[in-house]
Amino acid sequence: MIDKQGKLWGKVSIIDLAIVLAVILVIVGVFYRGQGPTAAVNTKTVQIKVVCPWVYPDITENVQVGDQLVANNQLVPVYIKEVDVQPANTTLSWPDGSMQLTQNPFRKDIFLVIEGETTAVSNVEIMLGGQKVRAGKDDYYVKTDTYELKAVILDVEVK
Repeated sequence: MIDKQGKLWGKVSIIDLAIVLAVILVIVGVFYRGQGPTAAVNTKTVQIKVVCPWVYPDITENVQVGDQLVANNQLVPVYIKEVDVQPANTTLSWPDGSMQLTQNPFRKDIFLVIEGETTAVSNVEIMLGGQKVRAGKDDYYVKTDTYELKAVILDVEVK
């Protein structure tokens, strides 16, 4: 089978055969490396309800239904679906220790419904427009190309 000169059946050198097999394995490896598993992308619609508290009245005029949000200096497929501007509530403390709920005439609360498509929905977190969304989160930013408001997430719904 292998002769004195190290050739297989007297015709092919074992070292040459090993080199040819290594080159074939490299070529096959490069070809299959680009052929990763093709998992289906499962997009979900996520809708959140937020409140942007204590906003100056002039800014509320900029917030419109259909505004597209921005993340990482790029537009993302997340849009404002509903806008409801209400007078901002505040409390007054009285000398007897009681408190009274009243409206602040110089500030507004903006209630928004925001909706978008995402593939980043897992058992432990939901990402929408580059931000984690959870009810109660008080540092969610509603950012478009013309304004940026800090908001509190009131509700999260995955459709």
